[in-house]
Amino acid sequence: MGKNDHAVLICPAFFDYKVLIENQLTKRFTSVHSFSDRPLCSSIGKALIKYNIANYNHFISRQYSQQLLENITPLIHDITTVIIVKGTCISPLLIKGIKKLNPHVRVLVYCWDSIANSNGFVQLAAVADKAMSFDFADCQQHQLEYVPLFYPDDNTSIAESNKSAKCFQYSFIGSYHGDRAKLLYKLLNNEQTISAKSFIKIYFQSKIQFCVFYLLDPYVRKCPKEWITFDIIDRDTMNDIFSDSRFIIDIHHKGQSGLTMRTWETLSLDYNLLTTNPYVLLHQPIAAIDILDRTNGIVWNKDQKQQFVTQVAIGNISTTPLSLSHWLDTLLK
Repeated sequence: MGKNDHAVLICPAFFDYKVLIENQLTKRFTSVHSFSDRPLCSSIGKALIKYNIANYNHFISRQYSQQLLENITPLIHDITTVIIVKGTCISPLLIKGIKKLNPHVRVLVYCWDSIANSNGFVQLAAVADKAMSFDFADCQQHQLEYVPLFYPDDNTSIAESNKSAKCFQYSFIGSYHGDRAKLLYKLLNNEQTISAKSFIKIYFQSKIQFCVFYLLDPYVRKCPKEWITFDIIDRDTMNDIFSDSRFIIDIHHKGQSGLTMRTWETLSLDYNLLTTNPYVLLHQPIAAIDILDRTNGIVWNKDQKQQFVTQVAIGNISTTPLSLSHWLDTLLK
């Protein structure tokens, strides 16, 4: 990057990944100006945004994008690169406004969610200089560049810990969504796994969210109380749990084909992965991965895994695993 290059990062505050990205950007730019991809709001406001109730998302996106443009304007001639990740409440008007003020700014957009959960991303991609996604199917459907997600550069395993006996048979740490509670309950109440010691934490953003899904999802009601948490588990604690687990569980959104951060973190540490997403088989040897069938809770055999790999055509899509630093290099190249 140039001597006085400034970058703007607009990204969800998702666990500590935004901070990790910021830290890597500071190694490449003179200054990094970081913003959330949505305004601060209550749990009710987040729900209104997510489901676009009464067109609320469109309204708040225009308003928030105007605020961001006003913040960026004083520095617009120093800014060379704008990176927008997901863009929950970002309007295409922001990109157009940036380009109007400084046509030389390069705007990159990346979606680490499915398009189905990020309805406005296609509009952002249409006016950006480069548009990318972690999702195989979305890339093919919307002509986006496939760039897989990343694992943190400091992800390192302790060899002796991997060789020793594990405290937990299974571990899972993640946000509540979709059928996660159902699958975890069924897996860990299977006659073959019911006696296994496991570490399970299903994160809810608020007690209001928990109460809503406690009423709507019978499997949330069935879950042991110790599975539920409202506190984000720090990375050091999470790494300790994973290093002491025989299998790390990854349950992806039904509508996604992209591989999650949890997948890449697990693979980068050479831990055993049990995942519902068979697309990981395109990145790793079949024998190294266990696939959990979300329809029946049964683990695939070798023939089922081979059949999936044979049937899925991915064309020229790259399947190279990326550390965070290499992920950023791919975005910026």
